[in-house]
Amino acid sequence: MLSKTIRWGRRVLDNRSAVRRDVSLALSHVGQLPRLLSPGQDEPTAHSELDSASYASRGDWLNALVQILTPGRRASCSAGTLVLRPPRTVQEPVGERWFFINGMACPPPVAILNGLEIARTFGRPVHLLHIPTAGLAADVLDVAAARTLRKDGYLSRTAFYVVEEALRQHDKVVLVCHCRGAITASYIVRQLLRSEATRALAAKLEIYSIGGIADSLETDATLSRAAGRPVPYVEHFANGGDYFSRIGILSHLDSTAGIVFCIPARTGHLLNQHYLAGIARGDYCQRSSRLYRYARGRDPGTAYSVEPACLDNP
Repeated sequence: MLSKTIRWGRRVLDNRSAVRRDVSLALSHVGQLPRLLSPGQDEPTAHSELDSASYASRGDWLNALVQILTPGRRASCSAGTLVLRPPRTVQEPVGERWFFINGMACPPPVAILNGLEIARTFGRPVHLLHIPTAGLAADVLDVAAARTLRKDGYLSRTAFYVVEEALRQHDKVVLVCHCRGAITASYIVRQLLRSEATRALAAKLEIYSIGGIADSLETDATLSRAAGRPVPYVEHFANGGDYFSRIGILSHLDSTAGIVFCIPARTGHLLNQHYLAGIARGDYCQRSSRLYRYARGRDPGTAYSVEPACLDNP
């Protein structure tokens, strides 16, 4: 126990500038916290995380609420094995695989609800890479350790192995990530680009980060020049009044690769209730983003966005 405490103390000291930065960010934007769940019914067609009727049963909704409010280490419900399909059964596009990496305080019923909404919005089966919740308070600490202290392997290592294998077997792999899922996506990219054995696989990877809390995400300059586009390809979507977007992507534009699409006046952090419908309509990007072009099962072809259509850093 003492040795573990000493190791944590050293890590805090080694990252003390990042600790000061993140504490300052968290406090400076604390006024946005009450707006995380609002507006409550902005998207009437969305299967809202707040509505018990969105879930398979009232028991699932209650189970999710208990897991969010009570601390405890829990197992993941899916390491890419659970496939969530759109209402009309469709086959996975040949050579293509989609994954969803969930955010904080996301028990299995919520992660499944989010994954089904992604499948419905983009007309494709989605494989769930579930990061289990340890309760909201513990999740906040886990995110702080992963982002600020760079202890992200604990929650992200399994996802990396799953995505690496998918990249070897498919021509294209798409990661849709929400909130702390962006930290896992950043870890996956770092691991891919670190090794010559996996570096070339990054050219097959597309990342779409929604309400992301990560403070960095890199691309490879050499691979990007060869491909004529960023490698991996990255887009970010943010609400200007979303607390986690403000302390995440919107405060780290200089250290985060990818195009950022933001609606400054929009609030809310929930994936279904506050983001997906607007992305599918093209609200964030004037219908120019690559993710928008996937909506309703479409094929975006070789069209990649170059400039942010509606970037505004609040």
